[in-house]
Amino acid sequence: MSESSPTDQESPEVAALRTEIDEAGHRARRSFEPGHRAAVIGAGMLLLVLGVVLPWAGDSNGIDVLLSRVPPELGVGILPQVFAVTVLLFGLVVSGVALAVRRWGLAWLSLIGCGHSIFEGMLAIWTRQTAPGAPGPGIGLLITVLAIFVITLQWVKIAWSRD
Repeated sequence: MSESSPTDQESPEVAALRTEIDEAGHRARRSFEPGHRAAVIGAGMLLLVLGVVLPWAGDSNGIDVLLSRVPPELGVGILPQVFAVTVLLFGLVVSGVALAVRRWGLAWLSLIGCGHSIFEGMLAIWTRQTAPGAPGPGIGLLITVLAIFVITLQWVKIAWSRD
């Protein structure tokens, strides 16, 4: 005699319900719930925008650095420009999309990109401190590095919270 499985004896309605429950479980495994960390990331993103519009080198802000509109005598190299690109890309765009769609893959991408941006930000500060005869890092650059650090810490907590 062969044993019949419970799915062999199910009505079509129960089978459809089982499929719907399985699909809901699959969707839940692909998404995350940031809770209060979403507000902290949002505040970090606002702080990041504030840092980008404040001076990074002399009177030039982060937008000027990003668009290469900095006077040559300030000695701003490529590292602050690369930092401006990555901080805006990962700190604002990818983080914003990740919070909107709440997918684990985007949470990890935000974590990795923001973490990399911290490293680039520290290098950007270092290049401003070691440029001969040029002003040091501006308050905007320091605030931007602090903001991306706060955002990264929140992404670490979110990305590693998956059960």
